[in-house]
Amino acid sequence: MGVAEAEAYDALADVYDVSRADHAPFVDFYSGLLDARTRTLLELGCGTGSILAALAANLERDHGVRPDRVAGVDASTRMLRLAAARHPRYEWIFGDIRQPPVTGRFDLVTCCFNTLQHLLADADLAQALRAARELLADGGRFAFDVYQPNLAYLAIEGRDRVSRRFADTDGRALEIREDARYDPATRVLELDWRLVDPAHPQAPPMASTHYRLRQYFAADIERALAAAGLRIVERYGDFDRSAFGPASRKQVVVCARA
Repeated sequence: MGVAEAEAYDALADVYDVSRADHAPFVDFYSGLLDARTRTLLELGCGTGSILAALAANLERDHGVRPDRVAGVDASTRMLRLAAARHPRYEWIFGDIRQPPVTGRFDLVTCCFNTLQHLLADADLAQALRAARELLADGGRFAFDVYQPNLAYLAIEGRDRVSRRFADTDGRALEIREDARYDPATRVLELDWRLVDPAHPQAPPMASTHYRLRQYFAADIERALAAAGLRIVERYGDFDRSAFGPASRKQVVVCARA
């Protein structure tokens, strides 16, 4: 993602991991792409590093391989600070995923949590995919996930609806409340998020942020990958590896150089 979009996550960096109860499916799926030949890992849009660090640990646990290199790129400085504090032996690099400031080649490159949807223009997506291709080692894989656009859901304008409920590290019950607006002309979903303590409904939000997600259909992804010199080797409708189809919730895609 670009710097401007990623900075939206700075406001929620401290509660980002605990606010997401769905890390396990991501870790399980991407760990399934590892094998004993995997030596180098790169995540584009790594956030706090929770997924990337779990992959590195699973590579060592499941395949007996301690990776030679583990690197993550993100444009949120607060997210990267958290990643570096938790996992100091890995590389945490500030940068734009369209032009990741990384040298070398990687056996597995990932881009999780719908991060590619922060790229709002076709040209930006194309640039990021070309960059990912250039970072692949011989025989390497590039894997990512994005939402499958649900037009019926997107058409419902949300006002102060609860997006997530979770407990923070002190056990305090918190909510993320959101306003949502979808523009079918640009295919961009705009979200305003507010972190609130429901026990104190009159208090101002503890944090707030605004971000945008471009909706990419399967045909858009296919065209962009082909233009970037990538081919799809696996595609699923969710992290359980269910078959991809029109009703799928997700597009989970594994690519190689064409």
